[in-house]
Amino acid sequence: MGEECMQCRKWEEGMYWSNFQTLQFCQILSGRFHQQLAIPTKFTNNLRDKLTGTIALRGPSGSIWDVGLLANGDTLLLKQGWTSFVEDHSLEEKDILIFKYNGNSRFDVLIFDHENSCEREGSYFLKKCSHTKSDCNSKRKMSIEKNSEKTNNESSDDVSYHQAKKQRSIATRSTPSRRLPTRASSRGRRRTIRGRRGSSGAPHMELESRRRAVTLEEKERAQRLAVAAALEDNFIVVMRASHVYKGFFMSIPSEWLKKHHLDKSLAVELRVDEKKWVAKFHYKGYGGGLSGGWKKFVLANFLEEFDVCLFDLVSQKSDAIILDVKIFRVVQEVIPPATIYLQPNSKGNGHTTSESEDEDE
Repeated sequence: MGEECMQCRKWEEGMYWSNFQTLQFCQILSGRFHQQLAIPTKFTNNLRDKLTGTIALRGPSGSIWDVGLLANGDTLLLKQGWTSFVEDHSLEEKDILIFKYNGNSRFDVLIFDHENSCEREGSYFLKKCSHTKSDCNSKRKMSIEKNSEKTNNESSDDVSYHQAKKQRSIATRSTPSRRLPTRASSRGRRRTIRGRRGSSGAPHMELESRRRAVTLEEKERAQRLAVAAALEDNFIVVMRASHVYKGFFMSIPSEWLKKHHLDKSLAVELRVDEKKWVAKFHYKGYGGGLSGGWKKFVLANFLEEFDVCLFDLVSQKSDAIILDVKIFRVVQEVIPPATIYLQPNSKGNGHTTSESEDEDE
């Protein structure tokens, strides 16, 4: 009986270390953890040929720290560069760290506070910088608040591409939602038709959010959940007004495009659970993004500003790709946005506003 149990245990260990793609170990910080941290001997013995030179530690924020390994007998120590990781995350004695090895000498690290055994929230909103530790602690909250107030004039790449060799962090770059007045009627809500200076042709559609105002904490939570769920080759986009209310064009990070050699326009199938939508990837020569069917995807899934989408490449062919999409909403209750039609002013000398009743659906 004992021999059989030992054989089963050896088989289980062999299967785990030889076939599992993600391998993990946990460390409780103590002693001289500021200068170095030992990798458990059992972990080292099973992966010694894969752990040489320098490894990459990716923190919860998506940023990368390169850390050198030092052999001390049979023990491998995280040494050169480890102190920067400790200081940037303000680690303390008895904090709990979980290291997830995903191959290619890269670890994803989760950080838990020793006082409450919960993840340290601030670790998700951190990036490497040249400030002192005290500066970072005092300015971190201010920095997050400023990020949420940046205008749409900034780069459209408010995305996070998870790649081991470079730092990554998510910044919310969008303006607060515009709320336009709507009036109730006996037949339902009214739509606003407004003229546009110098424009011509048929009216075009925009959306107006009817969702309640969202808090900074809700925005941070959606981003934090998306980062925690992301894998190396995923990319994350924080929805902006130009993505979901008007224009309906969503940029894809250029580094992700380069890695997958996407340098021409092609069809993109977007999947949420078992539902599918076909959009168009439009290549501009310096990058590109989703258009066309992207609007239908937005409407069908009631996407709104500050919601976060996680994109995972499932299949790639010469003329099409398939992306699985996971949506992290800032507000769980879904209230479909109101539809606004913008129509040219016939006189072309300014904006005029008129109202008409909705068609019965």
